[in-house]
Amino acid sequence: MAKPVTIGVKDVSAAVHKAVAALKLPAGTPPPRFHFGPIIMGIILRPQDLPHAETVAAEVTKQVQTAAGARLAGASLEPSVLIRGGIVTCGFIAPEVMLEE
Repeated sequence: MAKPVTIGVKDVSAAVHKAVAALKLPAGTPPPRFHFGPIIMGIILRPQDLPHAETVAAEVTKQVQTAAGARLAGASLEPSVLIRGGIVTCGFIAPEVMLEE
């Protein structure tokens, strides 16, 4: 397993905001609610935004990779969508990435 890479929560937050702005989601889409979990990191979408979930996950992953730059050189981020209990979480899986405040 690769050595863990650390990125800041503020970097992930800024990248998620940038990703959501770039996507121009439909009118009425609420601002992102961040999710930092053991499986997936990203944002929570409304169930009616499910058709956009894969696009959102890809854009969030791209923006986080760009924001973290060289710090993620040894890590791989995988765009992912997790649907559980009606909650749609879009973002990335990165087992070797740890968050810091």
